Amino acid sequence: MINKKVFNKTKSSLIKINIAVVLSFLILFSIFIYTYFKGVTYKSIDNKLNNELESIVIQLTRQSMVYPVTKYPSNMIYVYKRDRVMYYTPQNGYFNNVLPNRYTNKLNDIFTFSENGYTFRELNVEIDEYQIQIIRNIDSEINSLRQLIFVFIIGILISLIITYYLAVYLTKKALVPIETAWNNQAKFIQDASHELRTPISIISSKLERMLKHPNSTISDEVETIADAMSEIRRSKKMISDLLSLTKEEAITKLNITEVNIKNFIKDICVDYVDIADIQEKRFEMNFNLKNETIFTDENKLRQLLLIFIDNAFKYTKENDFIAININQKDNVYTEISIIDSGVGIKQEDIPYIFDRFFRSENVRDKDIDGSGIGLSIAKMIAINLGVEISVKCENNKTEFKIIIQNNKCDKIT
Repeated sequence: MINKKVFNKTKSSLIKINIAVVLSFLILFSIFIYTYFKGVTYKSIDNKLNNELESIVIQLTRQSMVYPVTKYPSNMIYVYKRDRVMYYTPQNGYFNNVLPNRYTNKLNDIFTFSENGYTFRELNVEIDEYQIQIIRNIDSEINSLRQLIFVFIIGILISLIITYYLAVYLTKKALVPIETAWNNQAKFIQDASHELRTPISIISSKLERMLKHPNSTISDEVETIADAMSEIRRSKKMISDLLSLTKEEAITKLNITEVNIKNFIKDICVDYVDIADIQEKRFEMNFNLKNETIFTDENKLRQLLLIFIDNAFKYTKENDFIAININQKDNVYTEISIIDSGVGIKQEDIPYIFDRFFRSENVRDKDIDGSGIGLSIAKMIAINLGVEISVKCENNKTEFKIIIQNNKCDKIT
């Protein structure tokens, strides 16, 4: 029922968004780690260059620089007095000449340069009449940082593959409720169209029949008009129920007030006492309460009860009984039971009676009017109220039960 094109497009978009989010995080994380380790590496190299400089300066101040001893064998030291070389260490063929280039524009600074395919870090300092170059080959450190980048790239690629499959799985799980809701909506529209089609077809056929007999009087067509009016009332009731169901689905706020449950039930049932007498049915109310006060939305609870009581009267006949029992369990919850001895509900139908437009075969066979929407409205009201509803049927004795948590209601207020 669901539009596969739209569904697949949504699924694809969610997967792309998940992958994009994870990829962005991995890239930012990798850049942060790389920048941190690069900074630590260069800081360690610079500290060694500065320590070397301190050692050389001490030797210069003592005028003992003939063969200065380097603290770090990896360093190459070049000492100039004015423009004359006082000391240099072998540079292992790194440079084309015996002495490296002198960067006079970068005095008293630490910088990186490349020459002959090698990368160096240099500290170039001028102290009085001396110029000191301390150079260190950092190819091994550069290679370590490149390996770190390679590890990050491999890690990101592996993570993206894992993320893709996780995104596909999680997207499918996330879209299950949406697909279910979509299918339910499509089924609802189909069912509503089917249910409305029948009365509309009947009304249409009745009107066409009347048009074929233009000379007939109202008395001649009274039966046809009555049938058409009956179908119009049925359609009106169904549309009203559909609007009620839609309204309940949109409920976001309840009006919770203090309700005296005993007076509340009596007020609802006062009209049904007369109806029971007229229809020759037995109707009774039983109260077993320790605390008559509950907290709930009075209008919604009234609507819920009316649906169950109306059904009880609708599906019972002469000499059947209808009872409303109100019990309280240790002041923890209040239980309202609506019991009748009418047509009953088959056990295999009980799981479906709250579905929209569902009507059991034994009800349809008895030609009892109904749209099959009332119990769907009851279920939605119960969800909005935060109460539990249940149903059971034994030997044609049907019991609908409403359970209102007293402590839960107290918290709502």
